[in-house]
Amino acid sequence: MDDFDSPNMLKAVEELEKKNYLAALELLVPLVDAGNPKAECNLATLYHLGLGVEPDGKKAVELYLKVAEQNIRQQHLSGLAYQNLSALYVIGAPGLEPDYEKPATYRALALKTGFGM
Repeated sequence: MDDFDSPNMLKAVEELEKKNYLAALELLVPLVDAGNPKAECNLATLYHLGLGVEPDGKKAVELYLKVAEQNIRQQHLSGLAYQNLSALYVIGAPGLEPDYEKPATYRALALKTGFGM
């Protein structure tokens, strides 16, 4: 697995901050393939919001869940993933219908990780 904050991950975050989503995507995909959870969470957000990719709720959920279930406390990553799952299910997304029971569950899990306290 690539380091959590490897040089390529830091460069991907820099590209995201500049709103260079295609450049960020090119950096994130190999990191995701290597199992970097920070890259997974960032790629999920791109799918969630449709930044540089077609919005895809199912793909966003898949990636967020992968991160959330690892219980990564570094940079509150799992809590952030649970919180984003909550928001995603409130509004739905292409390929994903809103679900009015899941948001409360994911929000509680986010709080359990210490996120948002």
